[in-house]
Amino acid sequence: MPDHGSHQGGASKESLLDRAIDKFKPQPAPPPKPAAPSAKGNRAWEDSVEQHHVVPGLTVRDVGLSVFGETRSFRDRPGSNESIHVAREKVAHAIINGRELALHTGKKPPSVHPPDEPPASALRNPEVHAAYDSSLRAAREAYLSGHDPTNGAIYLNTRPTPDRSIRDGRYAMSTQSGPYNNSFVRGDQKSHTVWLNTYYPDQQDKRTRASKRE
Repeated sequence: MPDHGSHQGGASKESLLDRAIDKFKPQPAPPPKPAAPSAKGNRAWEDSVEQHHVVPGLTVRDVGLSVFGETRSFRDRPGSNESIHVAREKVAHAIINGRELALHTGKKPPSVHPPDEPPASALRNPEVHAAYDSSLRAAREAYLSGHDPTNGAIYLNTRPTPDRSIRDGRYAMSTQSGPYNNSFVRGDQKSHTVWLNTYYPDQQDKRTRASKRE
């Protein structure tokens, strides 16, 4: 009697074995990050990164300028849980996440400070210039990073106390950074002490974001 069944069984076993081996084969490594620039080419490299579009109409530099607008008056202080620069990178992630989600849903993106270039006279102040450089660097680092420490947060605000309550009854807190010294006490900012918070989207927007990633 022909042993076709035996031959097919062997092929099947080989196929199953191959699939099992494939599961344990090393997976392709992610694309390498841009090489660190030389000191001479540093500004040119930074300019190149900043001109990339996060989404149509929004460059990395735009993100950095919005981060600067949101945080220019904040300074490190003893007892902060992390540096203001680390917090700025989280703000950059939230801005990027919000614009990406708006692109997918067609909704208006969360409001943030417009990406305005400060006048040269303002940048003569060493503290303002340091905040400006930190904000642009935070945007570049957020754009190039393979890890989002906010896990998809899209909203941000500041509070004078470490209040972790749900924002507007809808948005759970993702991260809280601070406290920081605040040199600008006016309008919504009524305290010299601030915490900088990021918040998740609501459940419907979370589902939309997840479906777009699949």
